[in-house]
Amino acid sequence: MTKEEKELVLSYLPLVQQIAYRLHRHLPSSVDVNDLIGYGVLALIEVLPKVDRSKNPTAYLKLRVKGAMYDYLRSLDFVSRNIRSKEKAIKQALERLSMERGEEVSDEELAKFLGESPEKLKEDLKAISFSYLMSLEELFREGRSYEELFESQEEGPEEAVIRADLKEKLLKAIERLDHREKLLLQLLYYEELPLKEVAKLLGVSMARVSQIKSSAIEKLRNYLNPA
Repeated sequence: MTKEEKELVLSYLPLVQQIAYRLHRHLPSSVDVNDLIGYGVLALIEVLPKVDRSKNPTAYLKLRVKGAMYDYLRSLDFVSRNIRSKEKAIKQALERLSMERGEEVSDEELAKFLGESPEKLKEDLKAISFSYLMSLEELFREGRSYEELFESQEEGPEEAVIRADLKEKLLKAIERLDHREKLLLQLLYYEELPLKEVAKLLGVSMARVSQIKSSAIEKLRNYLNPA
């Protein structure tokens, strides 16, 4: 790598760090933010020589950096059988307690019922929540590369049509969600607020936020990919 290339990578390092730290707020403590930064930097090194910097490629670079971080997180298997089993147990416990008490159940009450600490429940919920954020990311990409889905450096007529069509489908699908589901996705995915902050804003437990999100994403899947 030349001195100029190194300086260029360093100039975008604050951007990589910003993306990594915002993403890390959604993740269990077992994930090291420095690993996210490392994969983001590797993505920069790979893509920077290929972009036309006269066209202000920041938005494009953000997508590539974030994509590399998501790919790394997928390799950690956030959607393992263990996570899905834990999600099922939490959902069943939440529904049972809600029916018995006739009111919202706190995360502390849920943790006690499950026989684990509030801290452990919080870590589990963050892992479950992020697994659905990755599912939502995949829905938005719909099997296409970032270059095809978003405006790239050299977007042609075909790519523009694909992107416009997907955007229209997504907007129609999101409009079919109820108000709370739409608000939740807005807060989590676009504004990238942590699960705990979203729960506080909606006035519900973190477990309930996780449940609402899984329902919303399943609806989007069905709308976009009907059987």
